[in-house]
Amino acid sequence: MKKVLFIGATNYNFKKLSPLHLKEKFLGLSKEIKPYILARGSPFYKRIWNTEFYLLPPTVFYWFFAFFIAFYLCLFKKIDTIVAQSPLMEGLVGSILKKLLKKELIVEIHGDWVEGPFLSRKRKLEFLEKRFIPFIAKLSFKSADKIRGVANYLIKKAKEIAPGKQYFLFHTFTDIDRFLEEKDIVFEDYILFVGGLERVKGIRYLIEAFAEIVKESPQFKLIIVGEGSERKNLESLISNLEHRTSNIKLKDSIVFKGRLSLHDTRNIMKKCYCLVLPSLSEGLPRVLIEAMALGKPVIASKVGGIPEIVKEGENGFLFKKGDSNELSEKLKILLSNREIALKMGERGRRFVKKNFSNEKYISHYISMIKAG
Repeated sequence: MKKVLFIGATNYNFKKLSPLHLKEKFLGLSKEIKPYILARGSPFYKRIWNTEFYLLPPTVFYWFFAFFIAFYLCLFKKIDTIVAQSPLMEGLVGSILKKLLKKELIVEIHGDWVEGPFLSRKRKLEFLEKRFIPFIAKLSFKSADKIRGVANYLIKKAKEIAPGKQYFLFHTFTDIDRFLEEKDIVFEDYILFVGGLERVKGIRYLIEAFAEIVKESPQFKLIIVGEGSERKNLESLISNLEHRTSNIKLKDSIVFKGRLSLHDTRNIMKKCYCLVLPSLSEGLPRVLIEAMALGKPVIASKVGGIPEIVKEGENGFLFKKGDSNELSEKLKILLSNREIALKMGERGRRFVKKNFSNEKYISHYISMIKAG
């Protein structure tokens, strides 16, 4: 049985909330491989779901300590394969370990590594990082034995840098079977956004579009699930729009729910009218797959891998990123015609049933690990 070390920056905080939605993933993988996880979170060591977690505080020294712990695990746990869950710092650590210890290296791509990091937040050394980040990614791809992308467009970009590698295409894990098994799905009068409240998610454009929607359809609300650095800016935007348009109901019509568990998010999602994802950059967003699994129509920006799963006029609508006017027009069409919404939702649900499942994800992953 191969021993596989996953290196990433995901935060697993077992002290506060056990990530139960990942239980099926790790139990499934551990039937064929021995997983070791090096990531952020607490406590430092946790053995659960036949998997060993080594978790570090999310400080500026994270990658420094992560390298030495990864080195230790490779030596003393006799790791066979390293999975770098990004071509950036994860890929750099993986590339150095491969060169030093002769381990197999798999590099994963979950999003745009060129522009994505700079859309999330402002960086003090952005000028230097814009030169340094592509260099790290290039080194990671060239060092990799195998490369996995979650969307076709990501694989296409990587092949331009490292054309001779083994490539694998499959989505990021979400416990999709639970979404497909949900009952009592209804369409209530609210639009839903789920994600981090960061610039890259483009939430301001959804709020601007909704400010127009609520004039004609005051019964609708916008529910925002998630937390992040843009929360105060978004609240200020709502106040400014309310003042500018004399729309006294806007603030009452937009509800911030904060960060919720997957269970609570699923309960909100199964009752929404539609889900909107106005991102400026994306890989292949899980939230769209989850919403479609619940039979919900989706509206999303035409970026990254989104057009690979959202088909215009079939299971949802696409709009130009940053264009709140086009988003508003697409919302008006959907909200004014429940029959269209229901048909789009049903097509999306059929698409997810055909293409996604926990079993398919685990099968794809094991096949990648075992591929010669």
